[in-house]
Amino acid sequence: MNVGTLERYRAGANVKKVSNSRHSAQRVLPLLVIGACVLSCMALALTVTFLRPRSFTTFSDAIGYVLQQRGIPYERVFLDRTWPDTVNDISYGADLLITLPGGKDATGRLDCRGWKTDCFFTVRAFAIYREPLPELSQQRRLPWVEWLERTVATFSVAR
Repeated sequence: MNVGTLERYRAGANVKKVSNSRHSAQRVLPLLVIGACVLSCMALALTVTFLRPRSFTTFSDAIGYVLQQRGIPYERVFLDRTWPDTVNDISYGADLLITLPGGKDATGRLDCRGWKTDCFFTVRAFAIYREPLPELSQQRRLPWVEWLERTVATFSVAR
């Protein structure tokens, strides 16, 4: 083989390699775009979850959240609405029974200026006096948002 034929052969081999790399780039590019879209959606969902204020549908959840923020361990929060509280339909009130680890209980009081709005609670055993509660949400959270919040809370507790 002479030098000219060898150079043409090498040039042809390089052309084939270039065309093969173009073909593989055409296959990989859509996969990269799909991957970028999936990662963007996941990042957006996490951002929305972290930036959205926490919402509560029950007083037990709201009181538990405040106790957790103060570092007070508890197992359950019960509300007891008896005769004096059930007669009044302008404001809302209830006695609290907070079950603590080890079987101990703490009592308190929940009062609202309106019907389940503008609420606060008192638990003297924890030196909590007229602590304002977040407003209750009338709508339920979407199931995937609840799952995401539980998952994030599980990972943050595990650390």
